[in-house]
Amino acid sequence: MTVRLSSLVLLLALAGALVLGAAAAAPRAQAATAPIICYRGLGTWVDMYDARAWDDPAAAVEDMRAHGAHTLFLQTSNYHWPTALNRPAAMSALVEAAHAQGLRVVAWYLPGLKDLDRDWKRTRAALGFRTASGQRFDSFTLDIEASLVKNVSTRNARLAALSRRLRAAVGSRYPLGACIPSPAGMAKNATYWPRFPYKMLAGIYDVFVPMGYYTYHGDGYGNAYRDTRDNISIIRAQTGRPTIPIHVIAGDAAKSSVSETTAYVRALREYGALGGSMYDWATTSEGSWRALQNVRFNPRQITALPATLPFAAPMGYCGADRTHPKEVFYETDGQDGDRVLHFRLFDVQADEVRLVVNWQDLGPLAAGPLKRWSGVRSVTIPASALKAKSQNVIGFVARGAYLDWQRWGVRDVSLDTP
Repeated sequence: MTVRLSSLVLLLALAGALVLGAAAAAPRAQAATAPIICYRGLGTWVDMYDARAWDDPAAAVEDMRAHGAHTLFLQTSNYHWPTALNRPAAMSALVEAAHAQGLRVVAWYLPGLKDLDRDWKRTRAALGFRTASGQRFDSFTLDIEASLVKNVSTRNARLAALSRRLRAAVGSRYPLGACIPSPAGMAKNATYWPRFPYKMLAGIYDVFVPMGYYTYHGDGYGNAYRDTRDNISIIRAQTGRPTIPIHVIAGDAAKSSVSETTAYVRALREYGALGGSMYDWATTSEGSWRALQNVRFNPRQITALPATLPFAAPMGYCGADRTHPKEVFYETDGQDGDRVLHFRLFDVQADEVRLVVNWQDLGPLAAGPLKRWSGVRSVTIPASALKAKSQNVIGFVARGAYLDWQRWGVRDVSLDTP
């Protein structure tokens, strides 16, 4: 994870999963039972080099809270650090300050996979850490990026052994995150980590936390959007689980423009990511913080976004689907000319749901009947809001935010010529 140590993390290779052999304990059949609230919404990262945070924990956490962060990802150590825990007294103060401000705290550790005994002892140190008042970390994320072990089969086997031992130690109800190299980056460099074990990790960890780092793969809005989209899509495809929980790390905060951060957030929203965060807290600009305010606090979703038009099933925060409480996005191919959007709404009142087309706000939708579905409604989308030669994204965005969701729903969505 640490950018200062891992620029090579971002030059990677897309690959399928490798079935691995010996391990300390069998993985769970499916890693989907633990509470994953730590990974929902906006997070921020602190590594061992962020003296500003370690020297003044109260001020650092107050700044995180003021910028809307829900979770602090805090590095406890790495494979070459002189101690198993970095500055325990300051770590205690950071955890307690974060909890006092309503933030959850996720420990993260970078294993080298050359000395599994050392990696396990340092993992156990993070899991067993208690603050001065007896508080502990809310979750643990393994930072999977070191390529010190050059033989990939051996590297994968050791990662599997450490991961399975970790899961056996914490049980099925403790949330674990797999902080993995950028899948989009792995597609660009076939030598970094061939045969990356997506499926093995999906059987052990509850959430994928890909190190997106779009700033290492190009520049500009389009690059940041594509990179973030591809990180989500590749994980879904490689695990075979379209709705697997994913919290995407953005670009290097020191190098991301506001435009790039905005593109990253939009891709997160269109694809229904669980949450997102920028690495790291100390280098995030005020402009990027403003863009990050729009990272959604999403639950596990039943239907993966964006849905392809036409799409009939109900989505939103009503009835059988309460997994898209804030917004639903649909995609369709290029559209040359005006189009008519058809849909039905559930319990949508005045100024409650807005229509967004390719991130142009077309305004609020008219109120409908209380506590029931409307008839089919139609709205004309002008050609100026549509793309003729590339994908179009149409969103229904509801008022309200966690925990104050609005009851609403949308179904029977289609797009026709006038």
